Amino acid sequence: MVRRVKDLPSGLSRRRARRKTRRPRCFLNVATSLDGKIASSRRELPGFASRADRRMMDRIRARADAVLVGAGTLRAADFPLRIRSAALRKERLASGRPEQPLNILLSSTLAVPLKGRFLRSPDTRRLVVTTRSAPPSRVLSLRGRAEVLVLGRNEVSLPLLMRKLHALGIRELLLEGGGETNAAFFRHHLVDEIYLTLCPVVIGGAASPTPADGRGFSPEEFIHFRLVSLRREGGEIFLHYRRRRPGRG
Repeated sequence: MVRRVKDLPSGLSRRRARRKTRRPRCFLNVATSLDGKIASSRRELPGFASRADRRMMDRIRARADAVLVGAGTLRAADFPLRIRSAALRKERLASGRPEQPLNILLSSTLAVPLKGRFLRSPDTRRLVVTTRSAPPSRVLSLRGRAEVLVLGRNEVSLPLLMRKLHALGIRELLLEGGGETNAAFFRHHLVDEIYLTLCPVVIGGAASPTPADGRGFSPEEFIHFRLVSLRREGGEIFLHYRRRRPGRG
């Protein structure tokens, strides 16, 4: 099924729409090197996170109603976003939730592997979010493998997407990157929490991706978070942050 959504109205009505908007709670999960990189400059699979980090990722995914990645991440690592732990899947089923979270791909042009593992997995439900600039032939090729949501002409409106996800019953959204996708969510002030694993490795390279790429923020745009918890396991440090709201210390 392909859904097309008109853009939000402008001016006063847009501001009123924002005030009334309900959206999922969005939490980001990322593992970084000591120098703040998430992969090498060639975008290979990082491979530096441990079994402990993978267990943590499973628990975080088990919290989520949906897991979202961008096109760049899918091109670098084409696999479904699944919960591996049988115990965690069983807990979800017992609570009346699907065994696996909804897998969401964000891609303005659908320049992604359309015959890859992400779109072939039999045990995950998929939603592909794209724009009117995506070639119709690529949109049609998704029929039967994913629901398609078309938002915007050349760029997906993330606030509108969050509103639509809430309407679809998504209350907890896990963001798994990459850097450009994360940065877009940060820019719209849509990230509420960060789970960060600091790994004992240095990658280096000015072109190596970070958790938030793009043009960055000026000092007055900095987004502040507060530390909720810190835990060390082996050589890794697991950090959990929540966004600091304006006016709070």
